[in-house]
Amino acid sequence: MQYFFYPVFLILSLIIIFASKKYNFFLDQKIDLHKKTFNPNKNFFLGGLFIYLFISVTHLIDKSYVLISFFSLIFLTGLLSDFKIINDPKKRFFFQAIIIFVFVTFLDIQIYSTKIETIDYYLKNKLLNNIFVVFCLMVLINGSNFLDGLNTLLVTYKISILIIFLISLKVLEMPYQNVYDLIFILLFVFTLNLFGIIILGDSGAYLLSIIFGLNLIEFASLNNYYSPYFIILLLWYPCFELLFSMIRRFYSKQKSYNPDTNHLHQLLYLKIFKNSNLNFKARHLILSLIINFYNFIVFYIGVHFIYSSKLLIFLIIFNISIYLIIYYFLITYNRKFIS
Repeated sequence: MQYFFYPVFLILSLIIIFASKKYNFFLDQKIDLHKKTFNPNKNFFLGGLFIYLFISVTHLIDKSYVLISFFSLIFLTGLLSDFKIINDPKKRFFFQAIIIFVFVTFLDIQIYSTKIETIDYYLKNKLLNNIFVVFCLMVLINGSNFLDGLNTLLVTYKISILIIFLISLKVLEMPYQNVYDLIFILLFVFTLNLFGIIILGDSGAYLLSIIFGLNLIEFASLNNYYSPYFIILLLWYPCFELLFSMIRRFYSKQKSYNPDTNHLHQLLYLKIFKNSNLNFKARHLILSLIINFYNFIVFYIGVHFIYSSKLLIFLIIFNISIYLIIYYFLITYNRKFIS
């Protein structure tokens, strides 16, 4: 990215914010219970728009028109969700799956190794490989959307991944400029998100997750001597958040696609800030930093053992165990507190 574009982008973004506030463009209507509970302020879901504009210009320079089309459709799907035009989660999942499958097939995006012989054998079949990639990306974008219920949580999570790449570029053989561009746009969105000026919205969560998902799959394919479990370690939190949510709702006989307030970050929020006088912006930031400081430490350990699948699997299992222990404690506490 040419650096002269940065100030131009900032000026354009400020104009968009001013126009949105004046004419109520991209206004979050706060229909969902979990949004009303954890963020009572009036917000504009402009985060996705800013990411989309920035990434589109980047890929226009590289003449990556197919990727721009892919990102456009993912962004549009999220935008239709934000505007409550597609309010049925099952329809959103369907559109996501179709869009991702078409572009995964067209771009020939594949996961070449999981270090599990049985799975790798079936991944040699291109159709099965494509379906597997679609499944992974679907889990990532919808799990990431769950995290976005807490302001700055998703953005700081992605920034922590980029910082790991930034301090480990010699180890990871990652181009500097790609990382710097992503850090710039995420820090910009983070700042606006922090002060409650904008939120990511579904459009931002979907788009950001697709960008990271594709980049990490490409990274794994170009560096197949690294363990693929390093990528799983980087993405464990949003992916497990979704899978665990589906499992617990299945056993409690709740609809797995409806929003609720029983995600880990929401239970932590209620526990830590039950009697706090801090405003919601400070509470969101503090909790996001606590969660992602933990994740950053785990990522930092993992990057130094990037060849060791056994150790990386141990770290993933350790994370899941910590998650479940804390979750069990918090859900038990909340039940006692409510009763």
